[in-house]
Amino acid sequence: MGATNARTALGTVLTFNGNTIGEIQSLSGTRSRRVIDILSCDSTDQAIEKIAGALNEGEVTFHCIYDPTDGGVYNDLNTDFQLGTKGLAGNGCLITYPSAGSHLCDGIISSLSLPSFGEADGEISVDVTIAFSGKATFTDISG
Repeated sequence: MGATNARTALGTVLTFNGNTIGEIQSLSGTRSRRVIDILSCDSTDQAIEKIAGALNEGEVTFHCIYDPTDGGVYNDLNTDFQLGTKGLAGNGCLITYPSAGSHLCDGIISSLSLPSFGEADGEISVDVTIAFSGKATFTDISG
């Protein structure tokens, strides 16, 4: 067995609507494709066939440290959330991974938590979900 191709997440950067989101602690996302069931009265084997339907680029959810300062990331996210701002093209949701890989898609903030904490001496943080719109552009991680 050869060496792993695993990469560290350290250095991953997420921007939305031109604003860099700092201090992200975790990030996850999903994509899906609609599957269409096909069955007709003349299907001789009486089995449903499946064909690929539309692509759904899905969403990304991330957990980050709360920044309450004027011009801080929470204020930017909350403004975009309240206004229903759709981040478009280069100002959509851009995730840049270490070693230059990236994922870019138009998006809308669909969920923004209130600042929360799990322990009295823990950090205050927020959870954010961005719903993707249209087709994403991927750039492979080099090497």
